Amino acid sequence: MSKRKSRQRYDWLNVQNENRTKWEEICPAGEYRILPSNVLLGILPNALINQYSSVFIMASGTASGNVYYMANGNRVDFPDSAVDQMPFGLAFVGDNPIASGCIIQYGDWGNRTIHPPDEFWQQVNASGILTFCPLSELPGESGGKITNLKIESQEHAFRNIVNALKEQVGE
Repeated sequence: MSKRKSRQRYDWLNVQNENRTKWEEICPAGEYRILPSNVLLGILPNALINQYSSVFIMASGTASGNVYYMANGNRVDFPDSAVDQMPFGLAFVGDNPIASGCIIQYGDWGNRTIHPPDEFWQQVNASGILTFCPLSELPGESGGKITNLKIESQEHAFRNIVNALKEQVGE
């Protein structure tokens, strides 16, 4: 029996000019936030932000003072009646950003793509608002401590991001 080949792909972006203070203002280490994607304007490329309807941001610090960030965008795919996660990650070693941030395309963890029921799409179409879609893969609160986060797909996305960035961080 053959093993399923992963389609997961990593795209790398230059993040050498990122500012840790800007990221901490959005989401302090050890916490998460659910925000409209426009909070990332001027921080991430517009081409990426324009694909997100909302973004789940998570920051995890290490004992050495390094911080890993994930901005996991929720991308609405109307033709497929689905919502996909498209995470971007970067890290800071002290106050200095690593050279490259990472976007994971076609992630292969569970519930990365969800297919909400028809009622969901009717409400979205009626409202005309895609920001803060009430998705099952997002916490009910708009922010909190990551120790309270119990959403497996977000944890898997973050683990994938951290693993991709660890070599640059030197951990």
